[in-house]
Amino acid sequence: MKRMLLPPRERAEKAFVLLLLLAGVMAGAISLSIAASPAGIGDTSSAWQSLPDKEPGLLQLNISNPSEARATEGWREIEFDKGARRAELLTPLQAVHEYKIILDISPEPAEYIPGAISIPYTDFLWNGTLKTALEMAEILGEAGISQDDSVLIYGECQPCGGGPSAATYVYWIMKYLGHSNVSLLDGGMDDWVKAGEPTAAAAQHLLPVNYTPCLKEDLLSSYSFVKSGGAQIIDARGAAEFEAGSIPSGINIPYDLVLEGKRIKDDASLGRLFSSLDKGRPVVVYTNTGVKASMIWLALTLLDYDASIYSWRDWQANSAPDIPGKTEGK
Repeated sequence: MKRMLLPPRERAEKAFVLLLLLAGVMAGAISLSIAASPAGIGDTSSAWQSLPDKEPGLLQLNISNPSEARATEGWREIEFDKGARRAELLTPLQAVHEYKIILDISPEPAEYIPGAISIPYTDFLWNGTLKTALEMAEILGEAGISQDDSVLIYGECQPCGGGPSAATYVYWIMKYLGHSNVSLLDGGMDDWVKAGEPTAAAAQHLLPVNYTPCLKEDLLSSYSFVKSGGAQIIDARGAAEFEAGSIPSGINIPYDLVLEGKRIKDDASLGRLFSSLDKGRPVVVYTNTGVKASMIWLALTLLDYDASIYSWRDWQANSAPDIPGKTEGK
């Protein structure tokens, strides 16, 4: 569980906590039980009977065990279940058809989840560089996706060796464009077929619509920000590329270290992998184009890091021409 301690005896916290509780419950992400001061409350619950007879102590949101409420003197504590964050980002196979749009980002897939539309992830790139926001919004709109649609993304790049990085990259793109109701399929087409689910030979085609982006610019890092030294830098390429040339002060965490097969590892494993990072500082992740960097970005996002994506190509384009290690991977 992730814990946040609030200073004791601050009256302003009451309004904040109530608003936080209400928002979580209304969103369906939080189950809770609350131990609060009995002053003015006629009903003394069993939770209250277990509390010390002192100024109210612990206010607890316990998602993994919502029946539990307890108190400690002088502090208020709020507990959040990291699993809620994972459930927000990753959708199980059985929930596929809860989404209005199912988007396959694979280049030339052999089969589809029935009802899926197709936008190869490479359509969002030009010569290995991310297209402009307006160009990407036009691609989505032409495919029949509006900014308000619920979208589930899946697929992989088989010619690139497979794996979920291409789908994760398109997920990051849509979050960058400000799309709120978007998720990644927790698994791939192989898992769908193994589960005995039906497939389709062709993608669905939808009528074009307007897509209006609302950029979250902090998800895409700039050269000036990276160079400023204000962020922790992760080079998510392989060790050989990292040693051939990298951004100064960067550390090497290859993108595939966050994967168990084709699925992202559990939070505990990811926490150990990123244990050297300072959670109070932003993190910039890069690979040659940013595609595979999205895997590290997703893992950091699951753990509530302030993470963004960058590319080695942009660093090279803006730095001195004698930087070694000019590689053409993803």
